Amino acid sequence: IMFAATSGAYSVAKTVEHDPRIPRLALNGTTFHLETFGNPENPVVIVVHGGPGWDYKTLLPLRALADEFYVVFYDQRDTGLSARVDAKTLTLDSYLNDLDAMVEHFGMGEKVSLVGHSWGAMLVSGYLGRYPGKLSHAVLAEPGFLTTEMIKEAGIAFGPKMEVDFLLHASKVWFETLHISDDDPRARGDYFIVNVAPYANLEYYCNNELPDSATDVFRGSGSSSQNVMNLIMNAEGNPEVDLVSGVERFDNKVLFLASECNRMIGEAYQKKQMKYFKHAELQIVRKSGHMMFAEQPEATIALVRTYLHE
Repeated sequence: IMFAATSGAYSVAKTVEHDPRIPRLALNGTTFHLETFGNPENPVVIVVHGGPGWDYKTLLPLRALADEFYVVFYDQRDTGLSARVDAKTLTLDSYLNDLDAMVEHFGMGEKVSLVGHSWGAMLVSGYLGRYPGKLSHAVLAEPGFLTTEMIKEAGIAFGPKMEVDFLLHASKVWFETLHISDDDPRARGDYFIVNVAPYANLEYYCNNELPDSATDVFRGSGSSSQNVMNLIMNAEGNPEVDLVSGVERFDNKVLFLASECNRMIGEAYQKKQMKYFKHAELQIVRKSGHMMFAEQPEATIALVRTYLHE
């Protein structure tokens, strides 16, 4: 019955491997979907998206900075429209090494600015600790947990919440995937994760209502999203994270952004994460949930622009 009820045309976008029209850059052993905006002679701003397993589509409002900066967007390895890779290569080091390759390629020896959102902000923090001398500015927009302590503080339970409504929705989406006829072996998993995962975190949004931007992606990645456990678990199978070692060596101010509505990792949570940094400032994006760059683009970008001029 559910199979018949969900009949229709369901699909995911092609990646760089299957569509030669997609803008790309081969770097660090893989091929990234990548776009740049602005004058390459201007200061470089690299945008680091959330996930793992999402892409930069909802961060594209940051193109507005291209009047003053050279703005770089890239889909991380194995996600968005970037090439799919062996899951064994999806490690914290590989993500940070990819980011370093971007910094080196576009910075050409000059300091760059990084703007990270959610998981991307976690990566920016980790990168800042490793290479403080390569950055001029760092924006952390609602990073998830930066340390093991902050995992406990958030009370995060790994795996989706099993309320009845969530399970019913997940079941419906699973039946939808059965109608995907794409010969891409990742297509069904990528469709499933984008249309299910956001519903497990409704506390991130105003009035617990999922904005359209939460599922507005070029293409997600089921394998990258599911691999998050391997990124944060130690040999004993317990969560262990340190994305703040060395951040105290960064002398400039770090800008934290928090949305007004996020009850999980919003204002109160980010105030506690700021303690790891030598100089940090927190700005609140009003009338917004976690997808602040899409929900309140003008206000969010104004805060970033002001900071980048400091």
